[in-house]
Amino acid sequence: MGYTNIIGIKLGIVCVKTIGLIENFCKFTYGSFIMYSALSAIGKNIILLGILALSAINFFYSWFGWKELLAIQSLTGLAYVFLSCYEFLNAQYKASLPVQRYNYVTNRYLLFKVLKVTIYFGFAAALYLTGSRVKYFYPICVLIGMTEAIVTWMKYKRGICFISIYANYLLFSQEKLTKLFASEILLVEFRHDIFYFVKKNRKTNQINLEHILDKAQFINSMNEWLKRNKINIGGESDTKLAGALNN
Repeated sequence: MGYTNIIGIKLGIVCVKTIGLIENFCKFTYGSFIMYSALSAIGKNIILLGILALSAINFFYSWFGWKELLAIQSLTGLAYVFLSCYEFLNAQYKASLPVQRYNYVTNRYLLFKVLKVTIYFGFAAALYLTGSRVKYFYPICVLIGMTEAIVTWMKYKRGICFISIYANYLLFSQEKLTKLFASEILLVEFRHDIFYFVKKNRKTNQINLEHILDKAQFINSMNEWLKRNKINIGGESDTKLAGALNN
C-alpha cells in the first residue's frame, strides 16, 4: 500500500471520528447553550483571521516551529469547529419549534457548498505540495473544508435546511438563519411556481416550489400567511396563485 493511500485512509478515519464527535457534542449541548447565529459567525471569522494573521507573521519571523504552529492551529481550529456546531444547533433548535416547517434544499445551495469544500481542499493540497514554508497555511484550508463538509452533511441528513412560517415573518435556514418580516415586504409576485418577495429596500427573496415536497400544503399556508398579514400581491400573480390553490 502506497504512502498516499495510507494518508488517505488516516484522513478518512479522522473525518469519521470528527463527525461522530460533533454529533455527540450537539446531542450533549442541545437545548442548553443555544447561541445566536450572528455571534457564532462573528466568532468564527475572528478565529480564522487570528489563525491567518499568526501564520502570516510566523512565515516572516519564524517565531514557532512547524509542530508548535500546527498545535496552535489545531487548538484554535477546535474552537472554530464548535462554533460551527453551535450554528447547526441554533438551526436545529429553530427546526424543533412547533411551527409550520418545510424542508427546502436548493440545488444552488448544494452546488455552492460542494464548490466551497472542493476549493478549500484543493488549496490545501496545492499548499502542502509546494514543499516550502508556504505549506504552513494548509491546515487552515483543511480545517475550513472539513468543517463545511461535516456541517453541510449534518444539515442535509437532519433536514435543517427549511422554511418556517411564523405569525409575522418567514424564517429561512440554509447558509444561515434569515428572517423575512411581513412589514418589510412591498409586493409579492407568483410566477412559474416561484414566490418573489420584493422588499421595501428593493431587494428580493424568492422561494422555488420545485424544492418543496408538500407543495400543495405550502401554497395554502403561504396564501393564508399573505392574507393574514395583508401583503400586497400583484394582480396577475393573485390570479395564478388562486389557480395553483385550485389544482
